[in-house]
Amino acid sequence: MEVFKNEISPHTIEIFKEHYKKYKDDKSVNDINLHEIDIRTRIFPTHKAWDEIKKICIKHFPSITDKEIYANYQRQFKPTFMHVDEYGAYRESDTWTIIIPLHTDTRLSVVIFKKIFNTNEDLQKFIINFPYETEKKCNNISQLVPLQHTPNDWKNPENFLSDYLELDGVFYYNEGDYVLFDTNKLHVTSNFSILPEYKFKDLIQIHIGKSNRKGYDPFYRNK
Repeated sequence: MEVFKNEISPHTIEIFKEHYKKYKDDKSVNDINLHEIDIRTRIFPTHKAWDEIKKICIKHFPSITDKEIYANYQRQFKPTFMHVDEYGAYRESDTWTIIIPLHTDTRLSVVIFKKIFNTNEDLQKFIINFPYETEKKCNNISQLVPLQHTPNDWKNPENFLSDYLELDGVFYYNEGDYVLFDTNKLHVTSNFSILPEYKFKDLIQIHIGKSNRKGYDPFYRNK
């Protein structure tokens, strides 16, 4: 993972927020997460916000095409589970994720691990069969970031899987910053639901590269 500080201008952030206001009730551009934890308002090449998305992507991938970019404005009502982004499932070349926070609050974060999985089905098998008894902890991230919604040892609920995995890093929310990481790296958001002032939190999510998964076509609109 790599963090870029003060790279997103207030003007760009305002364009993203205007995009949400304009399209938040448009059913053709809104997707509800399978687990009903967020609503994703798609950003398409015909939208003003796409120009800002493309500028960010080109900084890192100068030859990137529109067909290799997926973007949405994401309003999360619940913290995300430990997962990998399946935009990169069965990939033939590297794929990447960018998260752009739309809040400034270091109590909000994304924890990214070095562990890589092809799909979340593979991750679930790993979780079910994880040998807590024989593995040793290698960090104490569960004591630094609220991760009560993440997998733990059913025999000892205070043992969180996160503490047994090698960290890539923690990205703390600050408007203007963003984080870039491999889509297939395991990651999870902090449990913002314990903060009473947050009924939801907002971010921009971008996936980059050639995806073999359906539903990430930047030109596709729901009917």
